[in-house]
Amino acid sequence: MELESIKEQIWDLSLPEVIKLWDGLEKEYGIDAVRELCKVDRYYLLVRACGRVDALHPWLYERCREVERRPDDMLDLWAREHYKSTIITFAGAIQAILRDPEVTISIFSHTKGIARKFFRQIKYELESNQVLLKAFPDVLWENVRQAPRWAEETGLVVKRKNNPKEATLEAWGLVDG
Repeated sequence: MELESIKEQIWDLSLPEVIKLWDGLEKEYGIDAVRELCKVDRYYLLVRACGRVDALHPWLYERCREVERRPDDMLDLWAREHYKSTIITFAGAIQAILRDPEVTISIFSHTKGIARKFFRQIKYELESNQVLLKAFPDVLWENVRQAPRWAEETGLVVKRKNNPKEATLEAWGLVDG
């Protein structure tokens, strides 16, 4: 199943239309649809695969589509509690890892503690989300004890072919390492 070709069509659908499309694709293709939709539709990943029904709102749907259309070279100035970190840091990092397990992502914040809060949220999702574990057995560890690294201090390493010195996901503070 190849959904990359309909990605931009998905982006142009209204929220009710995209939910109807998701339902149809899941019914017809099962876990293959889940896998492909997670890679091409960040909003699907967030709301359906990660179960974040709190983000099921037309305004958040539009913000997610904006981020997907132009992910780079933007200064995202959103008010607090408007899901910027949820859409960009949480869902964005997970989607990047699922698309390309060879990626290396570092979360930076003013202090290590703040960065590690995001890290822990992503770590928990990657180790406990049964939908993602079923859809991405080639990327995610069923038993994280088998992972080369899976801790806050050392970072997370998903299943990958190469062995760069950087972990798949790390978190750092600008003032305290």
